Amino acid sequence: MKKIVKRRRTFRINNPLAFGILCAMILVLLAGITYALVAGVISPAIVNYQIANATPSPTPTVAPVTATPSPTVDPMLPTPTPTLEPGATPTPTQEPAGALEGRIIGIDPARGYSSQIQGVSTKIYANRLNFAVATLVKERLEAEGATVVFTLSSVKDDKTAAQRVKILNDGNVEIAIRIECNFVKSTDTRGAMAWVPEKHDKKSECDKLAQTVLGAYVDATGLPLRQIKDTSVITKTDETFLSDTKAPVFTLFLGHISNSAEDKKINDEDFQKTMAQAIVTGILKYLGVNQ
Repeated sequence: MKKIVKRRRTFRINNPLAFGILCAMILVLLAGITYALVAGVISPAIVNYQIANATPSPTPTVAPVTATPSPTVDPMLPTPTPTLEPGATPTPTQEPAGALEGRIIGIDPARGYSSQIQGVSTKIYANRLNFAVATLVKERLEAEGATVVFTLSSVKDDKTAAQRVKILNDGNVEIAIRIECNFVKSTDTRGAMAWVPEKHDKKSECDKLAQTVLGAYVDATGLPLRQIKDTSVITKTDETFLSDTKAPVFTLFLGHISNSAEDKKINDEDFQKTMAQAIVTGILKYLGVNQ
């Protein structure tokens, strides 16, 4: 009897198509396993590693806002002048009114160009001295705002007394002062004095004006008063300038150029400024105006 031997079955793929299908299935299986590993294990590990080792971004610092303080104005400093645009017309500045604003004052420099009287020491002619001091008075009065009616146009002017009176009356002056230096025979005689009219519609005001201005003049200059019969304010009857001028009027004698020392003193240019200011001070006092 013949012995039956069992054959071991071996899986063989003899068909190329079947082999290709099998390889494809194996590749798909491997791809699935790989994706599972990456998605489930490797990716979380990478993310955790990045989180653990990441450098934190700094929180942005907000710069504090510093308020710009308003400029402090120093009250002791002058107010700055605004700068004008090129071509702009500046607004005119209104100057403050002077103490004598609106007042009209007459000033007459005594004597004229034809006068030959001159100082015994300086040899300066009397009319030049009178004109110089009168001009200084005029300038100071105008600086105070006054309108000054000046009887002479220059030191060479030679108007008569009547012509001077007309100028003052036509100018409607409030007061009138003639400024003059004195000359007498005695070389020892010195000092300031005044003449006033004997008869005048405003006689009391003429006297008050003369006394006030003469007093201020000697106080400021230190010159003595020349007295005649115990007074330095002399009444005159024969003076056209004094009697015919309508406003309160008087003649102020600055001093004597017939006296050597006084001639030099009142012809000194610096001292003449003191003389002129003293006369203006007297006028302000008479008019009741405070400087």
